[in-house]
Amino acid sequence: MVGKYICALLIAFPFVVRVGAQDLVPPKNRVPIAPAWTSKLDDGLYSVAWSPNGQLVAIGGRGTVQICRVPDFAVERSIDTGQGEVWGLAWSPDGMLLASAGKDGTVQIWEEQDGKRVNKLFQGGWILDLGWNPDGSSLMAVDYTGLAKEWDVEGYLRASIQLDGDGLGIDWSPMGRLFAVTTGQGGSRLLLFDAQSGVLKWRRQDLMPNYSAPFGYGLDEVNGVRYSPDGKWIATAQQDGRIIVRSADSGDRVFAAQMHIPGVGGARRVAWSARGDWLASCGEDGRVNCVRFRGADDQIMLLSTEKAVWSVAWSPDNKWIVAVGEEGRAWAWAADSIPALTGPVKARHRNESPHAEHAKPKPSPTPKGGKHRRAKESGVVILVRSGAKRNTRGTRMLQYSLTIG
Repeated sequence: MVGKYICALLIAFPFVVRVGAQDLVPPKNRVPIAPAWTSKLDDGLYSVAWSPNGQLVAIGGRGTVQICRVPDFAVERSIDTGQGEVWGLAWSPDGMLLASAGKDGTVQIWEEQDGKRVNKLFQGGWILDLGWNPDGSSLMAVDYTGLAKEWDVEGYLRASIQLDGDGLGIDWSPMGRLFAVTTGQGGSRLLLFDAQSGVLKWRRQDLMPNYSAPFGYGLDEVNGVRYSPDGKWIATAQQDGRIIVRSADSGDRVFAAQMHIPGVGGARRVAWSARGDWLASCGEDGRVNCVRFRGADDQIMLLSTEKAVWSVAWSPDNKWIVAVGEEGRAWAWAADSIPALTGPVKARHRNESPHAEHAKPKPSPTPKGGKHRRAKESGVVILVRSGAKRNTRGTRMLQYSLTIG
């Protein structure tokens, strides 16, 4: 968990290790695959994001964002954001703007061409992730105080959601409208919202039997979330070391793989290949791994280092995987140098044991008008919309409150 990171000795397991109810399956390669490029860019690196055309990659460090151009990864521009640790980066869909979010609780928007700042938004708490609406009109940021806020590009607040724990991850459906949020502490859930109505579509919590969270961590914090390129699946990175994939429609679990050491070595972020057939993950155990979707035994180890690797991203053209970590270093692997990642797509099959899923919550009614209210029913998440408010521009702003019974 951010702020409670404890260095753990990384052990390269040559055998299957039992962790709770899951097996930590050894990768096919015992020696990590050498990166095509690596460089120490800062004292610490925390976020990475690809431009939509796959030509630029933005890397967030301590108060700076460095933009590198492929294929040589030369630093084309360095932006001094003054945000402290930059944990969130996201490009606008047209690639013209880059949003950065950091420990200082601000979202800043920059022009790609000249690095000029065009807006600064004050979220409040330490922001751990952000995502751009596919229509380009707004972005959503989640923070350490448990708030998720949607901002339009002009800097006006569209919506605010009080979550059930620290806001750790956010991603929009490629089709827009729906967005997924992950939380920590007592919540430790994946939540799916409808941005237009404010309705909570479903929520899921997946606690692994016999998993005991380290001191200072939540139940089983869900640190990262990413939609698959076709929008059918949602992948999450769990503090217990698993990568879990769920149906975006129902929230049902379809795949799980033990990718990292549970607890202080847990998974931090997850990324999909452009074809949606592989997933890459990074963790506090210092590893970067790849796993074939619905092929948990088909794993490849890209990196094994002593310090946490905080973020990983797969380029939209499927050519590159980039990861960044606590030691201030960035690594890049050319996907075409790893035959398994670019070969024919294998037929998918289920290989994980089924388990009981949580009952699907019934959609909560969204009352129209009236004063802001909190509603609570035993074991049910209730989303309540306040009466219509207007910001200084005269546009309606919705505010939501989330209560867990």
